[in-house]
Amino acid sequence: MATTFLIPVGGSHRPGTAATSIEPTDRRRRQADIEPHGYSRRPATLCAFAAAACTLLVTPSFALDLNSFRAQHGWPPLSQSIRLTSAAYSHAQSLAARQRLDHSGFRQRVDVSSGLAAENVAYGCATEDCVIRMWARSGAHRANMLRRGVTNYGLASADGSNGKRYWVLELGN
Repeated sequence: MATTFLIPVGGSHRPGTAATSIEPTDRRRRQADIEPHGYSRRPATLCAFAAAACTLLVTPSFALDLNSFRAQHGWPPLSQSIRLTSAAYSHAQSLAARQRLDHSGFRQRVDVSSGLAAENVAYGCATEDCVIRMWARSGAHRANMLRRGVTNYGLASADGSNGKRYWVLELGN
């Protein structure tokens, strides 16, 4: 479940879509002959290199984050803000404690007088990759992540006693 809130236009509380994990790597890629010039026999070192390279393709270092999502769409990266990260962490803790999603106190957490600000909230994802992908499939959340006019972000999560992880993304200047 995810909701979104955008300032100064106003809020829209639409349920998000179910979360998914990273798409599995195509196993045929691991079996492909990567030897140049079509040689059928590959040296052991090349085979080891190919196996290591394929393993790297599925490691978390290649997971989707906010700035790589923006880069895929031709947008510049945002700078991580200590102020916005602190606000996101505080609200994630509050959501986890109350076991519900809302945008209570958004205007107090994020200074909207300095320009455009937005907030995405969600629960249920265990990783940043998962929550970014979930928000990317929701029109309003996606629009917030690709918002023109914001330069900074803060992202945080907190675990509730119900076993769910609550996420907050704050965007602003």
